[in-house]
Amino acid sequence: MSDKIQVDLLIVGAGPAGLMAAAWMAQTGVKTLLIDEQSDHRTNGRADGLESRTLEILDSFGLADKVWAEANHTVEICLWCDSVDGPIRRDSIAPNSKAGWSRFYESTLGQGRIEDIVLELVQSRDNIDIRRETKPTSLDIDYSCIEDHSTYPIRMALDTPLRTSYESPHDSGISTPSTSSDDGMQPHNSDLRHGRSGTEVEAKYVLGCDGAHSWLRKQLGLKLEGQSFDHYWGVLDIVPITNFPDIRKRFIVKSKFGNLMMIPREGQLVRVYVQLPLTMADQYNMEKDPGIILRQVEAIMKPYSLKAKNTIWSTVYRVGQRICPKISHHNRIFLAGDACHTHSPKAGQGMNVSMQDTYNLGWKLASVIQGSLTPNILDTYQQERLPVAERLLQFDRRICHAMCSTRDLQSSLQGTFGEDHRRALEEENSSASGLAVSYSPNLLVTSTICNTDGPYEISYFSKQYLAENIRVGTRIPSKLVLQQIDSQSCHLHELFRSTGQWNLIIFGGDIVNKSQMARVRNLADSLSCKESYFHRFKTAREMKGDIEPIVVYLLHSACRNSIDFFDLPEIFRPESKYGGINFGRALVDNEFYHQPGGGELYKSFGIHPEGCMVLLRPDQHISFISELEDFNGLEMFLSSFTQLDC
Repeated sequence: MSDKIQVDLLIVGAGPAGLMAAAWMAQTGVKTLLIDEQSDHRTNGRADGLESRTLEILDSFGLADKVWAEANHTVEICLWCDSVDGPIRRDSIAPNSKAGWSRFYESTLGQGRIEDIVLELVQSRDNIDIRRETKPTSLDIDYSCIEDHSTYPIRMALDTPLRTSYESPHDSGISTPSTSSDDGMQPHNSDLRHGRSGTEVEAKYVLGCDGAHSWLRKQLGLKLEGQSFDHYWGVLDIVPITNFPDIRKRFIVKSKFGNLMMIPREGQLVRVYVQLPLTMADQYNMEKDPGIILRQVEAIMKPYSLKAKNTIWSTVYRVGQRICPKISHHNRIFLAGDACHTHSPKAGQGMNVSMQDTYNLGWKLASVIQGSLTPNILDTYQQERLPVAERLLQFDRRICHAMCSTRDLQSSLQGTFGEDHRRALEEENSSASGLAVSYSPNLLVTSTICNTDGPYEISYFSKQYLAENIRVGTRIPSKLVLQQIDSQSCHLHELFRSTGQWNLIIFGGDIVNKSQMARVRNLADSLSCKESYFHRFKTAREMKGDIEPIVVYLLHSACRNSIDFFDLPEIFRPESKYGGINFGRALVDNEFYHQPGGGELYKSFGIHPEGCMVLLRPDQHISFISELEDFNGLEMFLSSFTQLDC
């Protein structure tokens, strides 16, 4: 028995990267098939660290509150080392991350539970079909039509379980190529009958999130390039019985017996990483006995005792860093996560960077599939994420060197950690966490230099001096802001939900000043002009029933009590889709009555007194900064990658 189905996107692999991509498709209504070889995801082991940026991303889907409530929050880090007289001693206690980078900070929660939470969102939409116990068996690409992005040039054969025949398949919203929607794919919660069937899928795009041994990558003839090293580490998830005073802090021990790191997890769990001799690693791989790893932990921890009341999971891995130099094939097949980069887990970046890969790609694919953006914007996925993976591997080498090496002689004599290790830890929780990722100029990120060279001149560019402390290509930070209408507070990021919409922020400055208000009004008139490209693009998408493609906010710095909400231009007080007025588009950078932090945004961002406009992509990264008078530059930039006729 076999069937044929047709989808816009086929995702291979239902781990964190695949589920993040599916979350975008769920939000945007794209017809998607998500497959995975496993009957269900594993509940124990694997990744457990959530970086600040990943929590921001989950928050943009409305998922962070649940994750944050269940996770353990890593507040402090302790460094331990040999003392002059032998036993290990605490070298220092410090904050695990610096304040001010994000309103979230590093936390730990089991990967299986994180997947559950994202899966709840994905399963709440009827345009996503999830098929487990399903594996691809062949891949065929029709290169004759691959440049026409309205076609389905990719055919993949699947080995999949049989499904019951009495269910209503049209609920998935996905149709077969030659029949009505009533003959489409089965919904994600279908019951399975005994037996297997062959399924042929026609897809516009395919995304490979199928791990380090990626079937899809191998079908494309691509390899992970890099090397492994003779460093072996054991990993345990345990409920500890111990008298160690810092067991509920993140801590690192460097001693003559070896090095280890422990991270507290949810509940009473801790995650243990411990350096192993080759003989001990070989013994574990033969016997699979977690007691072998635990004995090494006990030796390093002396004179403190540590036993495992319960061992949840264990493994041994060899340190290595590998990367695939090509992560996009004709802008039709893409690789993400471990399918295109692997490294050690000690920096806690694997799951995070994997989810950040598909967070970058998901909205781009959805926008092209829906026809609002041109297909050539898909070039930016490799342009943006491959350098991130390369920097990640470089960072992983540094932190592995710091963790795997013995302390230098001077540090040993002083009983202290080396400065290189301290710098690596600081980098881990700031720039390496994804907070400081900066994308170079491309089709979706403007340059800060006026380009007059080449075959054509690009007359639009960003004026960085207007917002000195936020950079084009980076994610916009979050600060407390107030609504003009009622002084209700919110964090800036809470406004920018992952729906696929762009966000244009008008930093109007002190609009009590008549000349400044006039500049804001002139820009508002241009944005509202029915003949403008901006208005025509915005209206065309809305008429098709899509989400609002570009949302416009005013964020001024005048005293809110000196401004009447209804004196503001109408574009900042539009009609709500629920009827009445949308009061949330006019914001002010003022102090809040009930908590500190308000009134700091303009200073923190370095906004120029004359104000500016800042255009954000759907992933919260800044793509354009310019003066309030540069409406033509904004329009030219938008028209370079958007489409009116869909």
